[in-house]
Amino acid sequence: MNGHSSGDDASVKMTTRTRFGSRHERDETDNGRRDLAAGAVLLFHWRTRIFTALAIGVLQLGLLHRIGPGTGIDRTTEGVLGTVAGYLLFVCGVNLIVQRRRRASPGIVTLALFGDLVFIHALTLTATTPEHYERALFGTVVVMHVANFYFGRRQAWRVVQFGIAGYLGLITAAVAFGATVDVAEEVWTLALCATGISLIVMQSSNVRRRLRTIVRLFEHAEQGDFSREYDASADSRPDAITRVGLAYNAVRAQLANMVLTDPLTGCLNRRGFDQALTREIGRATRAGNEFALLAIDLDHFKRVNDTHGHLAGDDVLRIVGSLLVKAVRAGDVVARVGGEEFAILLADTGIAGAQLFANRLCEEVRCYPFVIGADGARVPITTSAGVAVGSPREVPDIAETLWSRADEALYAAKRGGRDCVRAWTNDIKHSGKHITIMSRSEPHFSAQT
Repeated sequence: MNGHSSGDDASVKMTTRTRFGSRHERDETDNGRRDLAAGAVLLFHWRTRIFTALAIGVLQLGLLHRIGPGTGIDRTTEGVLGTVAGYLLFVCGVNLIVQRRRRASPGIVTLALFGDLVFIHALTLTATTPEHYERALFGTVVVMHVANFYFGRRQAWRVVQFGIAGYLGLITAAVAFGATVDVAEEVWTLALCATGISLIVMQSSNVRRRLRTIVRLFEHAEQGDFSREYDASADSRPDAITRVGLAYNAVRAQLANMVLTDPLTGCLNRRGFDQALTREIGRATRAGNEFALLAIDLDHFKRVNDTHGHLAGDDVLRIVGSLLVKAVRAGDVVARVGGEEFAILLADTGIAGAQLFANRLCEEVRCYPFVIGADGARVPITTSAGVAVGSPREVPDIAETLWSRADEALYAAKRGGRDCVRAWTNDIKHSGKHITIMSRSEPHFSAQT
């Protein structure tokens, strides 16, 4: 691994989401978001449900020719009006509950959907002859689609179960009342409808799952993590969702380069280095190995900018970044973490090896002929380096600890005259007030020269 990318960049199947915090905390957060979203949906659609119920009631009465001059109110009309009125009261009641709570638990959602099904089946029983009871199945399909689209697969399956039970109840009631019903035909109709609904639910669930995968990829990308890509091989039948995933894969490398790379030197930036450090900690924890963190700072760099200009200073930084990248092994990481500050991560390296490497690196920079500016002036450049080594199994909170130790060692090198290397020891820790070369949150442009 060089200063541009991570050796752990791999294609993975995004089946789970990596998040921080306890499982209980994550579940509480997810449930809260789900309930808020469900409440928003119910509040948004309650007027639509009322209008739809009124329209269906009026249409039903019109089809039955129950509305017109001189038409009286019979039992069928009373049944339709009573069913519509009861449903309107139910919808308003659910709406008041959701308004008060500003959210809807799965139980409230199930209750609302169950009320929709009861309305459909009650209206069918009241105003429809047994030959047309399949209208209730059509209504079940509509409610299932709403449940599946807005509330997810679990609620959709509940609607399917309630709808099948309701239809069987209609057939049973018709037989009990002495109506002529071809039970075999009705069961066959029910089986076909249930099969079609099940296929719809399963297919839409698959689409939703893959869309969640893509959303998670973008959420990771928003945090600067581009190590995951969409696994198109897991899609048995490529479709529009697959094309979206492949489009993300196509731009992933470009996005990673823009977000994780320092544009001036081509090394990783602080965000990219932090990700590499996290991966190295995980790898070293599994292997039980130690690794080294080097904090490197250019000596008296402010003089270069003040004397030769910032363009000349940029040339120096580019050259130093190139020297560092060429000096490290394939598994090491180089990053520019501040104005004139660099960091190097040496995998599987102890204190002796890290100190030897740092000394050789300082010598290479010292001996390099830096010729900069329009006048071709030769500028002597030297570096100071702090070395910290540790193992995740031995050092608690190793990321913070190594940053702090490397920083302290770097300050000791500057106090010791610069152009030298210091490795962290307990003696260095309290030897004096140290500067903060590398903040954990954002790169710090040090004023120390």
